[in-house]
Amino acid sequence: MPRNNRPKRGKRMAEPQELDLSAVRLGIRREEIKRGVAYKTQTSIGANAEDNKAWVCPHCHLQITKGINHTVAWDSVRGVETRRHFHNACWKAFQGPLL
Repeated sequence: MPRNNRPKRGKRMAEPQELDLSAVRLGIRREEIKRGVAYKTQTSIGANAEDNKAWVCPHCHLQITKGINHTVAWDSVRGVETRRHFHNACWKAFQGPLL
């Protein structure tokens, strides 16, 4: 006998929930420990930056401009005053303290 793929009577499918893309745009936050120092990090796509805004990566000393994916890191003890913008690969290689 062939298989019937029609839904059974009385069973309703749950309404799909709308995706919240604002969390993706803001980036993923997490805490990482490097050489005994706890850092809070957040990924950034750089699309929300102003047109003339650029940062200098403290690891490779090259510019990070608008639209470049990067990681923002700050010392969780000293706070956001220590916030720095790293290229993703530079953050993985970074082992020193944030100055």
